[in-house]
Amino acid sequence: MHFTNRNFDAPLPPAPKIPRLLEAPTVVSLGREVSVQEKVEPTFFHLAEETHVKIIRYLDFRSIHCLTKVCTYLRYLVKKNRALERTWYQRFPSPSRYQLKTTIMTKDNQQLRGWLKPFANGNTVKSLVFQENRKCIYFPAPFLFTNSKLMSQCKKFNLEITAKITHLDDVNTAIFSPDSRHLVTASMDNTVKICRHRANGFWIPRATISHNNSVSSATFSADSRHIVTASLDFTAKICVQADDGSWQEKSTIIHGRHVNSATFSDDGKHVVTASDDCTVQIHGQGDGGSWEREAIIYPGGPVKSASFSPDGRDVVIVGKNNMVSIYSREDNGLWKQKIAITHEGRITSATFSANGHHLVTTSEDHTAKISDLQKDGSWQEIATISHEGAVYSAAFSADGHHLVTTSEDHTAKISALQDDGSWKEIATIYHEGAVYSANFSTDGRHLVTASEDGTAKIYGLEAPERWVEKTTITHKGCVQSAVFSADGCLVVTNALGDKIVKIYGLGADGSWVKKAIISHKRVVRSATISADVRYVLTISDDNKVRVFKLMEGRLMV
Repeated sequence: MHFTNRNFDAPLPPAPKIPRLLEAPTVVSLGREVSVQEKVEPTFFHLAEETHVKIIRYLDFRSIHCLTKVCTYLRYLVKKNRALERTWYQRFPSPSRYQLKTTIMTKDNQQLRGWLKPFANGNTVKSLVFQENRKCIYFPAPFLFTNSKLMSQCKKFNLEITAKITHLDDVNTAIFSPDSRHLVTASMDNTVKICRHRANGFWIPRATISHNNSVSSATFSADSRHIVTASLDFTAKICVQADDGSWQEKSTIIHGRHVNSATFSDDGKHVVTASDDCTVQIHGQGDGGSWEREAIIYPGGPVKSASFSPDGRDVVIVGKNNMVSIYSREDNGLWKQKIAITHEGRITSATFSANGHHLVTTSEDHTAKISDLQKDGSWQEIATISHEGAVYSAAFSADGHHLVTTSEDHTAKISALQDDGSWKEIATIYHEGAVYSANFSTDGRHLVTASEDGTAKIYGLEAPERWVEKTTITHKGCVQSAVFSADGCLVVTNALGDKIVKIYGLGADGSWVKKAIISHKRVVRSATISADVRYVLTISDDNKVRVFKLMEGRLMV
């Protein structure tokens, strides 16, 4: 199935002919002759075209879609102004829009053609990749919108394996770069492997980074040009991509014990590392690309993880002493503790909202605590969400208006931010086993849960504070993970018992349907999808990472 070619710059047909008004009678009022219109009511079509366009821009995606079915004039007006595409694109928060745009703009025409070719006909590819179209400031919107629509129209996906990366021991991490042009794997065999995507769709090895002990993680910077690793050999290594495409070790960060986490700030200019040596180190990128240590924080015990807030001015530190602390950078460059959040049980997660104004911590003490950034820069606990079992995870929607918590008590709870700054529980999702994780789609309109009962449930936001179950994805074992694609149109799930990965897609009518199944011979420990929504990556217990390309076709079992 192919999407019909769309000429976004087609001329508008003439506006519908407005009925000519009958000559109005006149009367005398206050000595002046006044015309009076009888039985003539103004309509939308009496307004100028510029006014029509402004009104349409205030409508949501669903309303604009309905508008295209009213008449030919409105349909062409919507197409001419790319109203559907822009409104769909604007549903994503700014950071996600930036990532999606970057994913496209870093690809050349040949790569973009290869991206669209599995689902689009030749005319569609030519129209969207045409060089003049790429110069348009709205280029990412019609490209991404068309791509998602093409994939939603495809009833089933075929899968072509494009990479098989083998390690000598368990793989701890495998992720795509934000621009979808690289992937990195980190293993207990003491190595990190970096692969690059080629124009033919296959992935080729580009570099291997060695440590002296197991590598627990490897993470890309937002611009995809840097990688930071964390290892049990007491070090974290920063690697940079050179202009010729090769990867080089740029800096080594040394701790006194195991490095448990290493992550970049959102702008990619800083790295924060957390270690069992009871310290957090912050390194910054200096002139010439060198990395220098800017600060050491002593939170008072071994540190499980540390990460930056979106604006990079705060760091949340998760200790192994059931305490979470937030440190903020002062104007003089020093880092000062702003709040210490204590739980009575082991802390399972600590997460900032996308705007950096909220932080949620979860614990085995059956609670999740929400803290807010105050106007004076301080932090304050403002709410507690209670469960009847350990709370495993929590996630904010991208707009920060919703929060979901998951628990051992077989539930996921959705809370909504109120106008007065408080949080209100508005929905509970029930499973027959512990709920390990839950994630919102990027546009915040859907939510997916993963449970030990062998199911993942997708819920949709039908109205303010009204979440409705859309579908249940079943597996034969505990669902390890369930994640959305960057455009929110696909969900990828994997489970331990049935050794398979399932891909579900969002249809035009709002339903979710099964698109593909990826079978493995060994247990699949995780599965994720690239930002360009073209490749699915899996990690299995045979020490292999596999990459599958999504293509139009029939279901493959």
